[in-house]
Amino acid sequence: MTFPTRSLLPLAGIAALALTVTACASPSSSADDAAPADATETTVVVENAKPALMQVEEDGETYWTEDTEIPREAVEVAYQPESVVTFDIATLDTLHAIGAGDTVVGIPEVALPDYLSEYADLPKVGSLFEPDFEAVAELDPELIVVAARSTGQFDELSNIAPTIDLTGAYGGTFDPEGGLVRAAQLGEIFGEEEAVAELSADIEEQIATIQSEVDGTALVLSVSGGEYGAFGEGSRFGYFFDTLGFTPAVAAAELPGQEGSAHGDTVTNEFILTANPDWIIAFDRGAATGQGSSAEETLDNEIVERTTAAQNDAIVYLPASELYIVINGLTAIHNVLGTVHEAVAG
Repeated sequence: MTFPTRSLLPLAGIAALALTVTACASPSSSADDAAPADATETTVVVENAKPALMQVEEDGETYWTEDTEIPREAVEVAYQPESVVTFDIATLDTLHAIGAGDTVVGIPEVALPDYLSEYADLPKVGSLFEPDFEAVAELDPELIVVAARSTGQFDELSNIAPTIDLTGAYGGTFDPEGGLVRAAQLGEIFGEEEAVAELSADIEEQIATIQSEVDGTALVLSVSGGEYGAFGEGSRFGYFFDTLGFTPAVAAAELPGQEGSAHGDTVTNEFILTANPDWIIAFDRGAATGQGSSAEETLDNEIVERTTAAQNDAIVYLPASELYIVINGLTAIHNVLGTVHEAVAG
């Protein structure tokens, strides 16, 4: 099993929980006369897959969101479902990687990375945030998957078909550990445990290799519309510091702008020059959201050119759709880490 090749070559809490999947035998089986597992498994219990929702009023709007103070519950779903609607693109990514992508019958309107382009013509079931409930019901899926952006729709979608929430990390956080846990659950649901284990081992090897190679300071930047957002340690893209081992060129507490902004702290070319990182790790948020690519053009200026990163050809452009839209699918994780490894290995 290998990862698909790209055409261009915080939620630690959820991952920290012992996320498990338990296969359930058919009622007629017993310890003495049980048939092989693949013949008796009819349902799978997916742990930590049912969020507790609460209604929130903010700025004159009312919406549903997860109450993270209440522990998640398990959900029992069919083993090897043949029709899946997923609002979670990480799930689409992982199912594609393990050979179960043909079970997906509906996805939201979203810009997909090239390696998932074969799913672009599937029936659309709304957006990442707002499902088209009628469209979902018409597809009559055996399983619905939500996560992160669509978590607030869990209860209503559960009225249509069994629904699981496979959020790997809150707030769109890039968290390979959480992604691997959710991938393992999908492997159990679809009977593809070996495929998941093989791909996960590749990712774990990537992580260990990068950790042994990383050296120097870094700024992690999103770029969109000619503007930068900087992310520090502990942020949604703090993984590059917290786990891979880059040293922050500027500590998170010293970054300007609104603390905890989903799009990073707004910074300027002058700020980047003053920080003078050894590495600039950037992703093009505009390209990921279909607003046009501008990262390389924006960073290509006489101020940034004076930084150590620019002078040493150490500006790393991460695959934006994988990092920002797909986030924690197996192939997305592999592609992001592969880009970092290629850069630091020289």
